[in-house]
Amino acid sequence: MPSPFYLSRARCAVLDDPALHAEILNRTGSDAEVTSIIRSLERFGSDASIGEFLVSPAPDRGFSRLARTVVWNVRAIRH
Repeated sequence: MPSPFYLSRARCAVLDDPALHAEILNRTGSDAEVTSIIRSLERFGSDASIGEFLVSPAPDRGFSRLARTVVWNVRAIRH
């Protein structure tokens, strides 16, 4: 299973930054997961109390054999 990783709030200030997308793709190996993680980051908005985000893998509990094997959760770490 892939490893969890952190993204600082400052790193996520520009969500359409190609370098940010490349970094997430490198960690997850999936364009679909990059899109999903970016959407999650957008939902947090510009909350100044957030210092960083923990992006962690979890086994997919889907019922389809064609389903993803890993889903990624995004959690805000507030300081």
